[in-house]
This record gives sequence, structure tokens and C-alpha cells, in this order.
Amino acid sequence: MSGKDAAEALSSLAPFAGLKGARLRELARQAMMMRVPRGTVIFEQGEIATAQVILIEGTVHLLGRVGSGPEMLIEAVLPPDPLLPAAVLEDAPYLMRARAVQECRLLLLPAASLRAIVAAEPTVALGFLSCLARQFRRMTRQVKSLKLHTTTERLASYLLALANAQESEVIQLPYDKGAIAAELGMARESLSRAFASLEEDAIAVRGSEVTIRDRTMLVGRCRADPLIDEDG
Repeated sequence: MSGKDAAEALSSLAPFAGLKGARLRELARQAMMMRVPRGTVIFEQGEIATAQVILIEGTVHLLGRVGSGPEMLIEAVLPPDPLLPAAVLEDAPYLMRARAVQECRLLLLPAASLRAIVAAEPTVALGFLSCLARQFRRMTRQVKSLKLHTTTERLASYLLALANAQESEVIQLPYDKGAIAAELGMARESLSRAFASLEEDAIAVRGSEVTIRDRTMLVGRCRADPLIDEDG
């Protein structure tokens, strides 16, 4: 990737939008763009962050485990988003493992260089503060959903979000139902029961394809709360 290409990629990302001139060129010189195939482990839980990884294309799963116990999906990350920037900024271990769900394009910035630019450039510092705030609020909404919504309500909200993102009433599930169950914080059997409940009046399921038969009914099954189900 040329310096010009790297500079353009950085400028398109919110935390670096205000970075200009020599600072931008120097950071771009150190940046590396790479594509990784599906299934690639980008970093491990417990590993010290040596680079800030920014997801440009694709989907990344953040996973965690305790000891030798089963690995659980904690969050699915969509672009454009830095992966666990708190670990990079704190020079601390990653609290989760990152794995590519599909082929991903990543932008890597050396951790020490990122910390230096954050310390020197208020606009970049504010950009990462905003990013951390969004990620914190996103995680808070997920915890609230787990505590306050039933499995069927969580699935209904998930399907509506997919329909809005895909701009279609015929939805392609992004990955297998086992991973979706983990993302929504439920057992595979609970997910199956939630799908069966929604199939009674709101959706039709055929393999990995879900058709919304009655959007109004599906919305009603969400028991939506704007402080859980909306960004911000």
C-alpha cells in the first residue's frame, strides 16, 4: 500500500479525520493494510497489543473463555471500527480473542506510534475518546438486552436490524445459527425455540434465509426500547 493510499484510508476514518500534513504522512508511512481469510485469528486473548487493528471490510468476532472452558462469542464487530482500542492505548493485554468471520481487510498501526499521535494531537485523542464511548455504550446496551429482553425479543430485534442493514425483507443470516445464538447470549436450543415462536406469525425460515412476512408483527414482538435497541 502506497503512502498516498494509506493517508487516504486514514483520513476516511473518524478518529483521524482532522489529522493533516506531516503527522498524517508519518503515520501513513507506518501503516499496513492487509487482507486475512475467513477463520484467521487476528490476536489472542491475553496477548499484549503491538498494533491498533482497524476493521475496514468484513466481520470480526470477539471471543472469550475462562481457563480451558468453552469459548464464547462476546461481540461481532462491523466496519469501520478499531478492535479493542483500550488495550492498545493502555499498553495492556487483549481481554478477548479476535477472529475473522469472513475475508477481512484490516489497517494496522503500530501501537507505540498510535499512542504518540494520541498524546500529541487533540483531535485524534478526541476521536478515540468518542470511539471508546460508542463501544462502551454498545456493550452497555448488549448487557441491558441480556438482562431485560427475552430470547424471542432479542431474536426479533436482531432480525429487524439485519433487515434494515440489508435493505430487504428477505434476510441472509450472516453466519451459522450456533454463532448467532452465542452472539445473542442464548443456547442453540433457545434460539430454535425463538425462531419457532416468531414463525407463528412474523417470519418464515428456510435454511439461512429468513423472510419477514409481517414487519408490524415482528416489531411488536421486540418490545423495543430506544435506550437498548438504538445506537447512540
